[in-house]
Amino acid sequence: MKHTLGQMKIMIVENDTEFRENLATRLRREGLSVFESDNLDEAHKFIIKNKLQTIVLGLSGFGRNSLSFMKNITTIVPDLKIILITRHNTIPLSIEAMNLGACAEVPVPVDIAVLIKTLRSADNRYRG
Repeated sequence: MKHTLGQMKIMIVENDTEFRENLATRLRREGLSVFESDNLDEAHKFIIKNKLQTIVLGLSGFGRNSLSFMKNITTIVPDLKIILITRHNTIPLSIEAMNLGACAEVPVPVDIAVLIKTLRSADNRYRG
């Protein structure tokens, strides 16, 4: 049976509520199982408890805390795929995050087709 994105559980970790909810709605329309968080600590607990495979992490609202979050969560969940949502003011953070193991980045405004393709690519890497 071919694996579909709909079976994939992802979490959007973004503190901009309107942006996060809009992105989650758009991904759910594509058939994905999407969870949301605006809090890094809550996201950390949820990811571990629910064995998530992929997260979409907004860098701008969390600043350098997003890097600490990445270090901590990937120590506990080494196969976690992290896709960054980047804005023009997050380029230095994005570079550091990529060096910490983020697998991809998608710029704002988010092209949903590009994000779906990126999620599919990350999921294929997860499945080996």
